[in-house]
Amino acid sequence: MKKTFITILSALLLASCGGSKKEQKDNKEQATTQEIKVEDNSLVKNIDYKFFIKNIWDLEKYPDSFAYHGDLPCVIDFYADWCGPCKKVAPIMEDIAREYEGKVLVYKVNVDKDLKLPTIFKVSSIPTVFFLPKDGQPLSQVGALSKEEYISIINRYLIK
Repeated sequence: MKKTFITILSALLLASCGGSKKEQKDNKEQATTQEIKVEDNSLVKNIDYKFFIKNIWDLEKYPDSFAYHGDLPCVIDFYADWCGPCKKVAPIMEDIAREYEGKVLVYKVNVDKDLKLPTIFKVSSIPTVFFLPKDGQPLSQVGALSKEEYISIINRYLIK
C-alpha cells in the first residue's frame, strides 16, 4: 500500500512543472521561441507584487488576514513560459476573462519574473491558480484543469 502511494505521489509530482533545477534551466532555454504570449488587447493582465498590494490585497498593511480590496473577485494564474501545463491553461484563462468580463478579473504572475508573490503564496508547483472572492478566503488549485473545471470553481466560489 505504501509503495502504491509513493508511486502515485511520484507520478503526480513528475506530471507537474516542479521538475529539477537542471530541467527547469533547460526548459527555460528552449522556451525562447515558445513563450506564452499575452496579447496587448488581452483581458488577462500580468501583475507583480506592487500591483498586487495596491489593487488586490495590501499584504504589508494586513499581513495576517485576507483583506481583498478589489471591486471584482479575481483569479490569479501563477505560471512560467517554459511550463507545458501552463501553456495549456493560458488560453483557458483568456476565454474565462472574456466570458466573465465585468464579473471576475483574471491576472497572471510569471514565477520567473516575480519571486515575491509565489513565495508569499507558497507556490511550489505550477500552474497554481488562486481564486480570490470579495468576501471569504482565497482558494487555490494546483495543476492544470479543464475550462469546465475552472468555470465550475468560479461559479461556485466567486459568483454567488
